[in-house]
Amino acid sequence: MDEQRLSSLPWPVSVGLWFVESRGGDRFTSQYKEGISVVERIKLVGKMRGVKGFELHVPYEVTDKTFDEVRKLAREEGLKIVTVVPGLFNEMRFKDGALASKDKAIRREAIERIKQAMVMNEELKKNNEGGFFAIFWPASDGVTYPFESYHPDRRKWLLEGLLTALQETPGVIAIEHKPADPAAKTYSGTTGETILLCRDLRSALGPGNEQRIGMNPEMAHLLMADANLGADVSFILEEKLLLHTHWNTIRRGGADLDMIVGSDNWNDSAEVFFWLDEFKYDHWLGLDLMPKNEDTVRAVDLSIQAMERMYAEVMLVKSQLKENMRSTEVDATQNLELLLNTRGTLYSPLS
Repeated sequence: MDEQRLSSLPWPVSVGLWFVESRGGDRFTSQYKEGISVVERIKLVGKMRGVKGFELHVPYEVTDKTFDEVRKLAREEGLKIVTVVPGLFNEMRFKDGALASKDKAIRREAIERIKQAMVMNEELKKNNEGGFFAIFWPASDGVTYPFESYHPDRRKWLLEGLLTALQETPGVIAIEHKPADPAAKTYSGTTGETILLCRDLRSALGPGNEQRIGMNPEMAHLLMADANLGADVSFILEEKLLLHTHWNTIRRGGADLDMIVGSDNWNDSAEVFFWLDEFKYDHWLGLDLMPKNEDTVRAVDLSIQAMERMYAEVMLVKSQLKENMRSTEVDATQNLELLLNTRGTLYSPLS
């Protein structure tokens, strides 16, 4: 394997093609960078240290027409296409929701978009090119104002839409929950709500189909909800629902800025590695950043370096951390001190 692909993490790392030197933009600034083509983005990902795959949306970064070209480029760069994600935002038709839209025709369009992504993923999986699951992010499937929606209907439509896609098409769906944005309150926006949704879907799908539905928690989304990262990720692992993870950070409780991993919430993020190892997680770590003003390659590299250090710190003292976490004789200061001392052991002081 090419040395630049190697990292000290035991899990492969992917990046979202949507943030790789893309134009960007938000409601304040329409464009942050000049942007480069999808072809150029894939070639750039191929040069990133420690990155073994990428993720992309249909139809925003790939279409039925360009699918074979994208696959060929991925093979040439030695990359897996980890997931083709159904794009259910970024279009006016989905401004009031997708699966939970009040418009039945829009709901059906959303189901078809999910199925399109699932078919692509199954084709990739069949040829050992990736395609492990389709990520579903509810986006505008939520509510902003009081008395805006009859919530039982819209929650039912969300569940029925996912179930229909799973019943009509082979494949796996990983739900990525987020408490808000663009809707002020997203349906199935918290870890608990999404676990309940997954339980309902598994029950409806019946025995033998349990692994076709799961979750893709994103660290920034959990922090938006003021969640404890370790508590939430361990809960998902206990439920055998963790299919993927998206890595980034934000200011706790703040906006979804998809900041470089390790720039905030270091210990919170490091604890996630404790639980991934504890439950023998064996899937991917996906980077979902938003380097608006920063160099994308550098942002990815710094994020991977941070993740490598977090993992190394935790694994060096994991057995003692676990013992202390279960002990009635010690408090949190012991583990905080243990981690601080570990950093002194692993890394030389800055000159």
